[in-house]
Amino acid sequence: MEKLSLGLEAMISAFPTFKKDYQLCLKITKRVWVAKHDIHLENRELAENVWNKANFDLRMNNLAENLLEDITNKNPDIQEAAAKALASLLTQLENNIINTIVKRLLNIFQEKLTMTKPVKDEFGHILEEGKDFWESRSGVALALEQLAPLVTSDIITSLINFYVSTGLGDRNEEVQSKMLFAGITLVSQRGKEHVNKLLPIFEKFLKKAPASGDFDAARSGVIVLMGTLARHLDSDDPKLKPIVNKLIEALSTPSQQVQESVAESLHPLIVKIKDEAPIILKKLMNRLLNGATYGDRKGAAYGIAAIVKGVGILSLKQYDIMSTLTDAIQDKKNYKHREGALFALEQLCRSIGRLFEPYIIHILPHLLLCFGDNSEYVRTAADECAKVVMSKLSGHGVKLVLPALLKALEDDSWRTKTGSVELLGAMAFCAPKQLSSCLPSIVPKLIEVLSDSHIKVQESGAQALRVIGSVIRNPEIQAIVNTLLDALQDPSTKIAICLSTLLNTKFIHFIDAPSLALIMPVVQRAFMDRSTETRKMAAQIIGNMYSLTDEKDLTPYLPTIMPGLKNSLLDPVPEVRSVSARALGAMVRGMGESSFEDLLPWLMKTLTSEASSVDRSGAAQGLSEVVGGLGLDKLHKLMPGT
Repeated sequence: MEKLSLGLEAMISAFPTFKKDYQLCLKITKRVWVAKHDIHLENRELAENVWNKANFDLRMNNLAENLLEDITNKNPDIQEAAAKALASLLTQLENNIINTIVKRLLNIFQEKLTMTKPVKDEFGHILEEGKDFWESRSGVALALEQLAPLVTSDIITSLINFYVSTGLGDRNEEVQSKMLFAGITLVSQRGKEHVNKLLPIFEKFLKKAPASGDFDAARSGVIVLMGTLARHLDSDDPKLKPIVNKLIEALSTPSQQVQESVAESLHPLIVKIKDEAPIILKKLMNRLLNGATYGDRKGAAYGIAAIVKGVGILSLKQYDIMSTLTDAIQDKKNYKHREGALFALEQLCRSIGRLFEPYIIHILPHLLLCFGDNSEYVRTAADECAKVVMSKLSGHGVKLVLPALLKALEDDSWRTKTGSVELLGAMAFCAPKQLSSCLPSIVPKLIEVLSDSHIKVQESGAQALRVIGSVIRNPEIQAIVNTLLDALQDPSTKIAICLSTLLNTKFIHFIDAPSLALIMPVVQRAFMDRSTETRKMAAQIIGNMYSLTDEKDLTPYLPTIMPGLKNSLLDPVPEVRSVSARALGAMVRGMGESSFEDLLPWLMKTLTSEASSVDRSGAAQGLSEVVGGLGLDKLHKLMPGT
């Protein structure tokens, strides 16, 4: 630490004075000031130390202007630090130059909107696309967000006009997003005093902008800003209801981005006009079930979920929402009713989350039937609904849903079976913690349906396994998913190839729960194979597995794997016995004795039994490896006379 301090002193002493080299001094001041606002704590602390010891002066001419160079830097970390540094500088300067800097930022944005022309050859073919300077515009958006609390009242209207006309509709999605955050910050912090000026700007844009197409991003952003502005209004403000009505109408915009934005803006506002909730819900429910277009019905689902989130989950019963949706999902005559009900259930689950779990078990039978619906639209809606439902389940929710789905596999109706299989596959979208607990029960059942008598059930089983394979995070396993799926569907001819591929794969990343769910059934089946080489490879894989995965993910598979490993330990072929013994030792060493409570008694019993010498030899090898993994203390307890 002392050496570091001496190094800082030496560096600071080498800094030029203002009189000697003003420009270099300005650059150093800027660099240290930006570093004081770096995203990394250690950099900030070091810069703070340098700043205090060097006695830099913030009042240097052009320091704020020089910071704009870093605002337009391509590195996002530098942009963020420079934006914070600029805002911090402007709060400490005595002369108010905030408006000048904001105007300079807007000019920079306009300059960086112009793309370079594409490079073409003599035949007019494009050799190099035109360059878009979106990184610089992104930096401007970050700076405007930081400066929002500082801007003076006379420039707020100009800024909002800029966001509406230019910023929110930028050609680059990242710039759009950052501009929206900047606009939200400005409206949240300064909008209350300017409601009467800002509201007409938003209304004028929404009235003139096309309902979809290139204006989707800008329209979505303006709706969010309008909703944010409305939060400043009192419950009895006459402007509030018209804004809510505009948001309700905007839900019909055929754009998911716009509908999501409206819903996000709507739920905080509905709290202020709870008395209107029944009327709005009735209107949206009618649009949900009878809307002329897909956009009408989908948007109504977003609106219903937003209102329920705003007024509370008790509204589901209070306003007969669930009973209406349950009737609609069973309406065999009108596919729009079934599709609309699924849209609403999806959005309610997405919006309310785990509070919606008690209702899931009741809608499950209807959801199962929708997977085999005659309408393609209903089947698609059921698939999307299932993904959201499963992604929101808690551990308790999984315990409620899983038995019902597994029981449905025993149903005589192939449509019910298919629905259950598809829902089981959708459980791949559960949270990781729930996923690791449910997959050991799901995948064996999916493997069983691969041999079902009905081809549709077989196909849905194969598809469900592919869905599970699609959520695998381990890149090494992801690369061989098709090989694993082939082995599960055709074990007699593909299992040896799969095991060989696994053994030859060099693992760098941890093996996650979905990977294990596909690997372990292959290994389990391999232990029953006639081929000595196949059984040996299975034992090798099990021996390697403990060091590549989390113990809690591997534990559920032990009851199905251990019988096969024990049989291999008693195999007539010495090499299989040897590999199996080492695998047992490695697993006990990695997972601890508590996971193998009956293993030592079984080994001791087999070792002293009147069985064949092959069994006793295998038990002896297994015991030596297991005790070697547990240590000398265990050896002394087992054989106190040694």
